[in-house]
This record gives sequence, C-alpha cells and structure tokens, in this order.
Amino acid sequence: MFKPSRLSLAVALSLASGAGWAAGDDQPQMLEPMEIIGDASAAQTLPGSGYVVGEQQLKTEVETDINQVLKTVPGVYVREEEGLGLRPNIGIRGATAERSSNITLMEDGILIAPAPYSNPAAYYFPTLKRMSSLEVLKGAPLLRYGPQTTGGVINLISTPIPDQRQGYVETVTNDRGSTDVHATYGDTAGDWGYLLETVQRSAKGFKEIDRSGRDTGFDIEDYVGKLRWQGERQSVTAKLQYSEETSNSSYLGLTDADFSQ
Repeated sequence: MFKPSRLSLAVALSLASGAGWAAGDDQPQMLEPMEIIGDASAAQTLPGSGYVVGEQQLKTEVETDINQVLKTVPGVYVREEEGLGLRPNIGIRGATAERSSNITLMEDGILIAPAPYSNPAAYYFPTLKRMSSLEVLKGAPLLRYGPQTTGGVINLISTPIPDQRQGYVETVTNDRGSTDVHATYGDTAGDWGYLLETVQRSAKGFKEIDRSGRDTGFDIEDYVGKLRWQGERQSVTAKLQYSEETSNSSYLGLTDADFSQ
C-alpha cells in the first residue's frame, strides 16, 4: 500500500493552492506592444544598448536610403552596394555586414527573413519611406527576438493607424529622372480603424553604361493595408503588404551589359 509522505502532501497542497489562485485571478493581462523599445527615453532603461530614430530624424536624413539613416547610429556600420539603399549590408558591433546576415531584421516586431535560422541573408528590405521610426538594440536582450545573438536587432516601425480621419500625399522629383510618391489614408471610428498606404518609386539611376541604351534605375511599387479592432481589454490588428521591385542593376551593381563586355 502506498502511504503519502509529508513532503508529497506539502507539494500537493502547494500545487492545489497555486491552481486555485490562478483560477480566481481575473485581472487583465497586458501584452507587450510590437515595439521593442518604444521611444528614446525607454532606451535608457534597457539592460542592453538601444537607440531610436524617430520620425523627425527620418525626415531630416535621406528618408529613402537606410544607409544614410543608420550612419547616425552608434555601433552600426553599413557597406554601400548599388548606391541607392535598396539592398543594404548592415553590421553591428563588428559583425560582418555581408547581406545583413549577422543581425536580426524586423518590421513591426516580425522577422523579415523567411528562414532566419537556416538562411538569414537579407535579399529583401522594406521600403524605408513608409516607416515612422526604427529601433536598434544591442546587448543581452537579443535572445528574445531571433537567432542572431552577437550582432543586434533592427526593428522598423511602419506607419500607424491614425486616431482620426487623415490623408497624406507627398511627391518628390528631381532632374535625374527620379520620382517618389507616398500616399496614406486612414481613420478610426469606434472600435475599428484602418490604414491604406502606397509608395511608388522610380529612377533612371546615376550611372551610365557605355554602348548601351539601358539605364541603371529601378521601379518600386509598395502597397500596405491595415485593419484594427480595439476592444476594452484586447485588440487585433491585421496587416497585408505587397511589394514589387524591378531593378536594372544586380546585387553587385552590375547589369547584363556590363557582363557582356
């Protein structure tokens, strides 16, 4: 016959009391937002090292080129490739910058790389023009966000859903044949909010190829749709994004005409 010992009875009573407390606790649980840091003041309290590039600083820098923006962040270095910031090579704390494969890239807290553990090289980078801010994190907390623990984390925060009806259109062009169009429209009514956004970019490039009539530019189409339901104790956000890019230069800045010479 099995006779329970004092130790087993104590453990059983402890587990029973813990289960009863958990069942009776109906206090709401606050989930962390998608931002890793949040704002510049919160970066000072992180166990690691954090830096936030806000919306105003993004507009001050070249807001179409992530390389120019990251050059202002301590501990981050970039390697130019095609000269337009389409495919950045980013390194943090001495990690190699090749295809940004030694850092974790995220958009709204979601990993960008389709296979971050087996193939972390970044052959796609979000359109910077539709971002409202970006966060850079270095140090111990990296384990929470992805497999890259020696470099750092870059989290891009996309345009938020507005609290009231709001529209925005910006068009920028220059004498080199480049045109950038950024348009957003959104609203919040009651428990529901939405945002529609598009970025259209085209350029002829700044390089000329001998004995060729082709340019070294690109065409980018980027579309984003967000829908949010906000309840009393929880919220649900759905986001759809489609991006298409046609670039006349390869990853190394060479074209078919260059290879044929």
